[in-house]
Amino acid sequence: MTLVTLDKIVRRFGDFPVLDGLSLRVDERDRIGVVGDNGAGKTTMIRILAGVDHADLGQRNPRRNLRIAYGAQMPAMPAGMTIEQFVMHGTGEHASLEQRMRKLEAEMADGSDSALRSYGELQAAFEAGGGYHRKHQVEKVLSGIGFPLDDLQKDVSVLSGGEKSRVQLAILMTTPADLLILDEPTNHLDLQGIEFAEDFIVRYPGAVVVVSHDRRFLDGIANAIVEVANGVGNRFKGNFSAYSKQRDQALLAQQRQFKNQRDFLDKEMDFIKRNMAGQKSAQAKGRLKRLQRLQLIGKPKGKRAEMKVTFGQSTRGQAGQVAIQGESLRVKAGDKLLLENSAFRIWFGEITALLGRNGSGKTTLLRLLARQGVPAGGELTHAHNLRIGYFSQEKNDLPQQGTVIEAMRELDRTIEDRTLRDHLALFLFMGDEIDKPVTELSGGEKQRLSLARMTRAEFDILCLDEPTNHLDVAGTEGLEQALKEFPGTVVLITHDRQLVEQVADRVLWVENGTVRTFDQGLEQCQRVLAAERSAARAAESQAKGREVAKAEPPKPARETGKIRNPLLFARLEAKIMTLESDIEAVQAAMLEPGNYSSAGKMKELQAQEVQLKADLSTAYAEWENWH
Repeated sequence: MTLVTLDKIVRRFGDFPVLDGLSLRVDERDRIGVVGDNGAGKTTMIRILAGVDHADLGQRNPRRNLRIAYGAQMPAMPAGMTIEQFVMHGTGEHASLEQRMRKLEAEMADGSDSALRSYGELQAAFEAGGGYHRKHQVEKVLSGIGFPLDDLQKDVSVLSGGEKSRVQLAILMTTPADLLILDEPTNHLDLQGIEFAEDFIVRYPGAVVVVSHDRRFLDGIANAIVEVANGVGNRFKGNFSAYSKQRDQALLAQQRQFKNQRDFLDKEMDFIKRNMAGQKSAQAKGRLKRLQRLQLIGKPKGKRAEMKVTFGQSTRGQAGQVAIQGESLRVKAGDKLLLENSAFRIWFGEITALLGRNGSGKTTLLRLLARQGVPAGGELTHAHNLRIGYFSQEKNDLPQQGTVIEAMRELDRTIEDRTLRDHLALFLFMGDEIDKPVTELSGGEKQRLSLARMTRAEFDILCLDEPTNHLDVAGTEGLEQALKEFPGTVVLITHDRQLVEQVADRVLWVENGTVRTFDQGLEQCQRVLAAERSAARAAESQAKGREVAKAEPPKPARETGKIRNPLLFARLEAKIMTLESDIEAVQAAMLEPGNYSSAGKMKELQAQEVQLKADLSTAYAEWENWH
């Protein structure tokens, strides 16, 4: 069933049409990834899709009573509310929906067919917000996107910008809705948070539309990709990898068709010119008339403009030598101890990915590597005369006033404007864009300007903190290629898994106050950490089982074995997941017109739902007691 359509949407800002005839259809269970260049109109499209912005021309046609979870603005976070309380309240839609369902249940008991149909329509949205287990769902989401359970009681008024963004994401992920719309949800998530978001979206009972530049994320969640370009949206089946292949194949086909037609036209015009006044004049005139009626194929516009990043070739240091070394390192941020007794090495000529959970100390450590401060203890040794380039995710290296070209000129007043213009063009600043005030640049534009400034100098080591944030896919691919070609040393903080897999030689993992080295890269890091987490869960389960066994009177051997056996606990978790999936399937069936129009079929489905929920409630009770 279709949830919402956009039909020939036109949206102008001044005289410039950002969207110019864009059409889109979103169906139930769609998982649509939205890609496109910065400024192509992705956010404009999803704002119109969500109903918070209006088109100048065209039609938006939503399904009756369509519920959409979308948040473009950061919600006000008043003092006195904890993170958990704030997300539990959310938009207030969950409580409202539950009240309406209770009312409909009373009407259904009296045999109302209309109440039966309305109830079925509300069901999926209610479950998307956590259903009758909302508190468990809220805690699960907050934990999954990087909030430790101890932090759930933290006052929302003291949160950082990144934490507030994650709180807003948690609200959207737990808002009852038929359609979830997310704009760059991975920007403030760490690797584990991104993996959780992937799994959440795959399991989400409604439809999802996601704007993202994270290629691996889109591979994991999307069953369709919409590329916004030249004012329209082109839809491709499959995930990002499938889209890339289809896009390249379509471009190749267009180029061949264009070339074939041009060759045909040249051949026909040559015949016409040679024979217009000769014996074959009638034939030439006939061919000319046919050409005049021929529909011409436009010249293919080619791939998106690519950001051409070059970090320079003149670097110091030989491969195999140590560029930076930490011994017994102690790192603090204010009064907070981040690292204790940590040791690691950064090698010349290698790319090292500095990874870990949010708040573990990655950025603070990177600043120390870039000589932006001193450690609280231990030794941090740099090779002699290192030239270090530091890229901050806050982009605080940019001037607070002046234009784009002036921001470049302040680095070296002797450089000619033409040279600066050519350099800025490599970072997609063209024409009048170079005279745009820095304060008016978007996040992606500021990112590109910071990279443009960094690449005007020669460095031996690049310390890059989240350089892909706010970059579109083309920009990320350009940066990836530049890092592969850079002969120097790179230390990189990023949560873009594909970028890490493509460029990183080794991984430094920051967690629990220490730094661990994985010499075989991201695959080894993820494999080892996953095994450790699984072992920790099993050990925790066994420990709690022993505590319960000590606290309670002796039980029959079979029950005691049940508490102590982690395999049985894993089966219980699998049972819970199966029951949740079965409930989703029943609720999806309730939304099918052939079912909710039949009172008998709906009663049968509702009976199944009641039984499944009772079984799930029992399983949850067993799971909670186990812990």
